[in-house]
Amino acid sequence: MQKLKIFTLILLTIPFFCFSQNTKAIKQEIANLFAKADKKNLQNVLPFEINEKTGLFDAGTKKTILKPTKKFFISSLFNPIMKGSYKGYDFEITQNFKITVIKPEEPNMELAPQIKEYRGPSNGGPAIIYDNDFKGFAVDENGSLLKYSYMYVHGNGVPAVSPFKYKGKYYGVAIKKTENNTLKYGIIDTEGNIMPHFDFIYDLIYNNSMASTEDDVWFAINANTNGSCDKLLEQSYYVNMDGEEKIKGELADYPGIGDHFGLDANTSPCITFSGVFDVKNIKWIIKPQRKIKIRWLDYTSKEVLDSYDSKDRDKAKIYVRVLDGDSIYYMDLNLKNKYFPTINK
Repeated sequence: MQKLKIFTLILLTIPFFCFSQNTKAIKQEIANLFAKADKKNLQNVLPFEINEKTGLFDAGTKKTILKPTKKFFISSLFNPIMKGSYKGYDFEITQNFKITVIKPEEPNMELAPQIKEYRGPSNGGPAIIYDNDFKGFAVDENGSLLKYSYMYVHGNGVPAVSPFKYKGKYYGVAIKKTENNTLKYGIIDTEGNIMPHFDFIYDLIYNNSMASTEDDVWFAINANTNGSCDKLLEQSYYVNMDGEEKIKGELADYPGIGDHFGLDANTSPCITFSGVFDVKNIKWIIKPQRKIKIRWLDYTSKEVLDSYDSKDRDKAKIYVRVLDGDSIYYMDLNLKNKYFPTINK
């Protein structure tokens, strides 16, 4: 029995020992990839890709740190931890150049995040009132939906009525089903009266919470209109409760809450049009254009920032990630500096 225990212990120890040895070797190889990087300014290290190979470029010195190599990928810039993968291992690098290597595990579907569906009356959600005299909705003391008329329906995970407060009173973005079973959006008060400019003719009404205050609430209208490679979204725009409109027909895609800090890489299908939209201030940083194909936004920082909070925008260095034929690289937000080596592809 004692021999069996020792043999079992040896069998359990061998894989751990081999993994530790592999990890040590991989960690050293990753360190070698960053050998030319300025360890005091790691936030200047930007990846670039050529023919699905990844290299590294220094945004400060504008010099190549690493020529493109296979089996190497960067998924997150130094903000303040860089993440990536190398030869099947995930890794993280901190600002003091501490490298952590992790062997990816097989995905456990039981632990996979589940899509949250709208919580209706059958599972603890707000009540539907089947009373022909009740046309509106009600909220509790916290402004959460308490009940609503049978006239409104939820769709695609969106509540039938989404309450918001405007100048001391509650209103709601509501959804109705038409005779041909399509969903249309409008805005009502608690009595069910339809607000001016917001009849039930829209494919989507979305509250732009980043730009809204209680005295000035802004919405994206028809934001889910199917995009086209060669056309901007002609019927998509922003409008407030007073009916004031902005950027009508100028969007390439629906910006939502943006990529980072309320800024959105606004890109049409096929990336025919692309720009950068400021969701917080409802204005263009870069209007949709054809010359440079902006794929998405990314940023670096020396401290941990809340990328969903526009207040942290000034603490970050924000870049646009550009698709250029078989190459991918970063540029400044003003599109003046291109962080890509002058080499033969």
